[in-house]
Amino acid sequence: MAAGGILKRGFKAKADRISSGYRTNLGLADYSPLCAFALAEHLSIPVFKASEFFTQSDQLLRMQAEDFGWSALTMKTLSGKTIIIHNPYSSIARQQSDVMHELAHIICEHSFETSEVGFSIPIGMRTFNEVYEEEAKCLGACLQITRSGLLWGLKKNMSNLQLANHFNASVEMVNYRIRMTGVLKQLSYHN
Repeated sequence: MAAGGILKRGFKAKADRISSGYRTNLGLADYSPLCAFALAEHLSIPVFKASEFFTQSDQLLRMQAEDFGWSALTMKTLSGKTIIIHNPYSSIARQQSDVMHELAHIICEHSFETSEVGFSIPIGMRTFNEVYEEEAKCLGACLQITRSGLLWGLKKNMSNLQLANHFNASVEMVNYRIRMTGVLKQLSYHN
């Protein structure tokens, strides 16, 4: 079964409606870029750089490595506040995507069992739930690039790189959204 096949029927359309709704709440058009950090602020979710928690230079150097393998996480503080911690050494597009993914977990009200170990990054803070991860991947991508925003750009003959730059996304994210939305098929019917 394809990973996207585990999503409930209608979830992709719901995710796009949620994305459009947040843009409307923030006074943005569907074709406008939505900054993950602005959305987090709108949702009152504090976002921290993981580097704020490190005190040793060797830890910071390891985090800066391209193959570090850790992007972001959502967790609750001892006081019960939900926060996001992300890797600030990733590209700007990757940071946007990572924070959007974590916000999607929060918006979807995913609950995770946290481990009973002390706080340390990048420790596995929760168990992996395939359905939750696919929902967050889908919604996070929609938050970054709405379907109608994608259509808008393609109708303007924007390249995938131009779309990526416009939406503060990676070209890989643009390609993913094009595949997941089927917009090229829709555009071919109109031409």
